[in-house]
Amino acid sequence: NSAGGEYGQEFLPSGLNGDWQSDKDMHLRREMIQHIVKMLKQKDNNASPEWITKLPQMVKQLEVSLYRSAQTFQAYADITTLKSRLQQLAMEIAKKSKAKDKGGGDGGNSRSTSRGQESRGEVVDSRHRPTSG
Repeated sequence: NSAGGEYGQEFLPSGLNGDWQSDKDMHLRREMIQHIVKMLKQKDNNASPEWITKLPQMVKQLEVSLYRSAQTFQAYADITTLKSRLQQLAMEIAKKSKAKDKGGGDGGNSRSTSRGQESRGEVVDSRHRPTSG
C-alpha cells in the first residue's frame, strides 16, 4: 500500500518550465508544502483518516507540479495565487484521469491548453473517490 498510489504521478506535468529551478530552493519549497497542507486541511475539517494518511504524498506531488510548471520562482512562491493554481492543477489532473478511465488518453503525456467544461474549481477531490486496488 503506497501512500497516494492511486493519485499517480502520471497525471502530473513532468517537464521543467524555464531554467530557474534549483536545489537551493528546497527550504522554501518545504514552506510551500506546509502552506498547501494547511490550505487543504482547512478546506475539509471532516477528512477521513485515509485521506489524512495520503495527504503528505499528494501534497508533495502537487508541490512538484507547481514548481516545475511555474515560469519564475516569484510565480511559484506567490501565496496569493496558490489556491487558484491548485484548483487549475486539480482540474487538469481530473481531466487526464477521466480520459485515462475512458481508455482514451496517452498516459497523461499530452499538454492540453483548452479549458474543460467539467471545471468545478475544487482543490484535489481524490479523497472522496473510492479506492481500488
